[in-house]
Amino acid sequence: MTASDAIQVRPASPSEARRAADLVARHGGAPGGADPGDGLLYSNLHNASVAARGEELLGLCVYVPSEGRCAAILVPRLVEWDEALAARLIRAASALARKRHDSRLIQTLLPPDVPRAIAAAYEGAGFEQLAELAYMRRAMRPEDGHPATEADLQWLRYSFFRQREFARTIAASYVDSLDCPRLAGLRTVGDAIATHKATGIFSPKAWHVARLDGKPVGVELVNNLSGRGDLVYLGVAAGARGRGIGRALLARAIADTAALGLPQMGLAVDVANTPAMRLYEHAGFKELRRRIAWFVPKERLEGLGTNV
Repeated sequence: MTASDAIQVRPASPSEARRAADLVARHGGAPGGADPGDGLLYSNLHNASVAARGEELLGLCVYVPSEGRCAAILVPRLVEWDEALAARLIRAASALARKRHDSRLIQTLLPPDVPRAIAAAYEGAGFEQLAELAYMRRAMRPEDGHPATEADLQWLRYSFFRQREFARTIAASYVDSLDCPRLAGLRTVGDAIATHKATGIFSPKAWHVARLDGKPVGVELVNNLSGRGDLVYLGVAAGARGRGIGRALLARAIADTAALGLPQMGLAVDVANTPAMRLYEHAGFKELRRRIAWFVPKERLEGLGTNV
């Protein structure tokens, strides 16, 4: 491949995005077989950036937007892998997500053993490692629908009229959080709630705020994701930690999953959050796999449109 400065990287027209995707499917890809699934790639060609030398297409990169101003940047596909060009494509896709969808959480999830060439391309595009996530799952048990109750806690189900209380409680749980702390200030709480609602099937009867002595101290949010309960968020307000609130929230989340009639419950947690890892393991959750979350830090978002 010739010098990358002779190559143009630009948003793709529908026809050239299709031609580029077909071309790399036949003749190229990504190191180590790390290509995204064809279905995800082809269904998002309208969000593609391509690399071209004159009329010759060399590769493409696609982003997948989602609610809450999020965008996932898929691993680039090239006819012939070139780390610098892959970085330019990743950056161009990120800039396009920022421009078209006002995305602020621009990320990708890669396996821990991803080829170094791919990780280096994301680093070259300005991404940094956010967290190592453990994906955990637990089968439901007969007793899960009848958890031990915390007499001092009052449970309030989500409704339109309680949106502000949920938002305030979630914001309070972000203070000094050990779970992906670098996300602080990247998006609004409203953005985060929009993401949580869009994960699987929104189940408001399985969203609860816990109050203690009349004050909100924590929140648990469960949705139906592919036929299992998914703990999309659990958080304890900073001033209420160390009092068993997290354990009570998890018990309530498990009971909510049972009430939805779902056979399993899953979650993802930052492995650096040792107290949360212990809590989930003690409740019977087993780790299935890990992924490394990479993201564009807040201080680099505004510069995404330059030096593509």
